[in-house]
Amino acid sequence: MFTPRTDRRIKQVVLWGLGSLLTAALVTYFGMHNRVTDVGYRPQQPVPFSHKLHVGELGIKCVYCHAGVERSAHSPVPTVSTCMGCHLVVKAESPRLALVRQAYENGTPLEWRRVHKLPDYVHFNHARHIRAGIDCASCHGPVERMGVVSQVAPLSMGWCLDCHRNPERYIIPAREISGIFTGLRANGQTVQLAQSTPVTNPPYGMWSTPVDTPEIAGVPMPKLPGRGPENCSSCHY
Repeated sequence: MFTPRTDRRIKQVVLWGLGSLLTAALVTYFGMHNRVTDVGYRPQQPVPFSHKLHVGELGIKCVYCHAGVERSAHSPVPTVSTCMGCHLVVKAESPRLALVRQAYENGTPLEWRRVHKLPDYVHFNHARHIRAGIDCASCHGPVERMGVVSQVAPLSMGWCLDCHRNPERYIIPAREISGIFTGLRANGQTVQLAQSTPVTNPPYGMWSTPVDTPEIAGVPMPKLPGRGPENCSSCHY
């Protein structure tokens, strides 16, 4: 039907087209899919800080270093003075802490490398989640077992919505090691997920969960962890 030359040309075009499609698919998947590009990301930090040692073995609570996270939209990076609050005495001459001492003496911050980053068009409020009694490990994983912190969750819109719709599968209620509202619930009882109710009828993605009963007079209690909003304006505004 075709001459040998035309037949070879057709085969070349077909193979070239298939190869281009495969290359485009691989580039799209590995270059844009955040389940591949983000999960497992573990940058080397300027100072070899071990969460496994400080949190897991020494029992330093998360909120001691990330102070104010229950009031701030962003989780604050520990200041040099926070580090030196201990290391003026503990391992004060360690060569591993040379950059910390230098920054402390010069009054300059350490340039930690960011691990978790959301797009600029996404608004994530740490305080809102912390005050719902959601433990840090729900999103950041078992940091107390990490020598070097890595990203364990994709933090994609689908992942967030899955958690908002099925919190019982993802949420870890506040633990003592996190330091979140520690001591406000008697006997260290595990917080159970609350039954959420829609704010509107019909529901448009906004849900309400009850507020826990205070056990210490004058100390406000956060909401019980429950179902999160699903409407666009909660995260994109």
